[in-house]
Amino acid sequence: MKFVKAKGIVLKDINFEESSKVLTILTAEIGKIQALSKNCRRTLSPLSAVSQPLIYSEFVFTKAKDIYSISSASVIESFFDLTQNVDLTIYSSYLIELVDNFIELEQKNEDVLRLLLNSLYMLKKGAEPETICRIFEIKILIFTGFFPQFTQCVKCHKSSLNQIFFSFKNAGVVCPECKEEDDVKISLETVEKILIIAATDLKKLSKIKIDKELNTILKNLMITYIKLVLQKDVRILDFFRFIK
Repeated sequence: MKFVKAKGIVLKDINFEESSKVLTILTAEIGKIQALSKNCRRTLSPLSAVSQPLIYSEFVFTKAKDIYSISSASVIESFFDLTQNVDLTIYSSYLIELVDNFIELEQKNEDVLRLLLNSLYMLKKGAEPETICRIFEIKILIFTGFFPQFTQCVKCHKSSLNQIFFSFKNAGVVCPECKEEDDVKISLETVEKILIIAATDLKKLSKIKIDKELNTILKNLMITYIKLVLQKDVRILDFFRFIK
């Protein structure tokens, strides 16, 4: 048995046996793992507070035969208050679900961890949730290697385009000569906003503004593309209809 120290945020929890949980945790040091939080559901358990989704903590794990168990932990930052608001619960759950789907078990991605913590912090401080989600979608595609080509036609590599179409099949923009039937026309403004977000440092993302019309365009584009990348539906999207 060995001890492993890591900082991470709980993505989801599953009840296990009478009083325990199995947690899915994204950590900086050892990637995404599943860990047993033994007896955390008992009254006055010292692990109770750290065994909830949206809690960022410093953990000490024991590892035996590739199984992690939480030995001790202390909360660094709690985003649990987001669950007190229905809309923010849905938005934060959406970010969590994207991370859980993009990052495999044992996979390390510190950029995605920083993106998630930064985005949750901005939601907690009252930032516009739709803007946070559009930024998050673009950034997670970059950090996981799935960002589409927006600077030139993915087929003929022409960079000066008088009309721009997005090809979901080819993961990027195409020119009028290369477009196919299912490709979608997008504006230069849309491409420019995507590239601005892509180039902006995480610490400066709070300055990004997206108006309602552009948000709708980006939302349809990004969510459709993400579903194709993941090859599955993002379940929490069904709950967006409840947001007022």
